[in-house]
Amino acid sequence: MEVLGRYSNHSDQGERIEALLEIALPPLRTIKTRTTKQVHRRLRPPEITELVKAYQGGKTVYELAQQFSVHRNNVSKLLKREGVLLRWRSLSASQIELAVELYKAGQSAAMIAHQFACDPGTVRLALIKSGVKMRDSHGRSTDLS
Repeated sequence: MEVLGRYSNHSDQGERIEALLEIALPPLRTIKTRTTKQVHRRLRPPEITELVKAYQGGKTVYELAQQFSVHRNNVSKLLKREGVLLRWRSLSASQIELAVELYKAGQSAAMIAHQFACDPGTVRLALIKSGVKMRDSHGRSTDLS
């Protein structure tokens, strides 16, 4: 009788198994049956003014997009609409033509970038895309042939 009693009372074993399963298995995730709706946020005029001041103060488009909960493209569009000159912009076709002429005349990419108020890397990439043979920092051709 003593052996039968020891093996027939299983009430606490179920609780132990449950506790072990909670430790071993991660909780089940709920499956989303609906897609989330996209939130369209329009900035009010005071917010646009604040955005412009922050951009002119040195914040990036990405930082402003996160701060105002809008897409970075919308930040750029708002800044352009407000007449703000954007940093890291690409060169126009006429600027690229002029940059090619200036570079072939002996000016450096940095000097040309200063004239266009942009980064020297932007000028360098535009020149390379235009097929211009680049010089090294000492003015020598980088052609290895």
